[in-house]
Amino acid sequence: MKLKSLLAAGIFLFSTSSFAIDTPSGVRPCCAFGINMKSELGVVPVPFFRVNNMVDLSDLKVHLYNDGEQGVASSLMGTGDESNGLIYTSKGGIIDTAHVRDTADYSLYLYTQIKGQLGKSKQIVLEDELRSRVIELKEQPLDMSKKEQAQAEIELSALLAYRLAQWHEIAQWFGFTSVAGFKEYPSAYSPEDLYSNMLGSLIVIELLEHNSNPTKEQYQGAFSRIFLRKLQELGAQDKDRTEEIMDNLDGKWWDSDKRLPNKWVVKTRDYTPRLTITPHWGDTDNRVTTSLAQYEYLEALGHLTLVATDSEKSFSALPGYLKERHVWTKKQFSEIGQFAKKEDDQHELNNNQLLPPY
Repeated sequence: MKLKSLLAAGIFLFSTSSFAIDTPSGVRPCCAFGINMKSELGVVPVPFFRVNNMVDLSDLKVHLYNDGEQGVASSLMGTGDESNGLIYTSKGGIIDTAHVRDTADYSLYLYTQIKGQLGKSKQIVLEDELRSRVIELKEQPLDMSKKEQAQAEIELSALLAYRLAQWHEIAQWFGFTSVAGFKEYPSAYSPEDLYSNMLGSLIVIELLEHNSNPTKEQYQGAFSRIFLRKLQELGAQDKDRTEEIMDNLDGKWWDSDKRLPNKWVVKTRDYTPRLTITPHWGDTDNRVTTSLAQYEYLEALGHLTLVATDSEKSFSALPGYLKERHVWTKKQFSEIGQFAKKEDDQHELNNNQLLPPY
């Protein structure tokens, strides 16, 4: 009987091992907004600087869960198994594939932590990004069927992964580093980022609706198929067209005269956190607006909190009423974004630069 029990336990562990996945580690170092950029540090890998940072659909067939773990040099030089970069789409504007993948992976991970836990009290503690990132699930009765609960768990996981992406933009502006010694200022509030992140959330909602218990291999394969289809639906273009578009944006949205990691490589930023996004570029009459706003009500069941840490000196320039709050939530994102925009606008005025179009 003991042997049978052990075997049964082993079978159970094997059958549910798809959810014993690692927490995503960092982000995929990839692409600042621009092309053919130069680095002030020569051959030293700089986050968000890739030698060839434009991709075609044919480059995107492989997805590796948690590929932020791979070496910085291999990722930035494009020698890893997974490829990432910028791709222009006629309906979705410029997509940063690393952002799509990162949020998709976090959506899956959070789902493994939330599945079966909705309506229960639980904390999901993640790695710090200047502040401690904690998902708080609330204990409360659920007025929904089992089927509705299962769907809600998928949707909430994807929404919270997107909230993590919104916070990451904030943390970068205040000096967060994924790679020791390199500030990520050029990527903070970059205008293509959150549309790309939201695409990752929406892909995983569709994926989990068709298979709510995928193995890692099934997830990687299904993600790749849906991602390629989504890009085709958005009118993905080849590298030549992406390069043409980016060249046209030079001097307005990014500055080829500056070198990474100079923050002002990116001239125009999007400081407004929102759950419905229309891309900044693309065919005017055919741009595809994406949204997670229909799931916002689920944050009554679980939400993201940012808890003060020893890194609070990074936020020393913020108004006192924000610095005094030990815990921030999505409610503070807009206020922090407005502060960041005001500071950046003032910098440009002080340097006698024309304000970029926004």
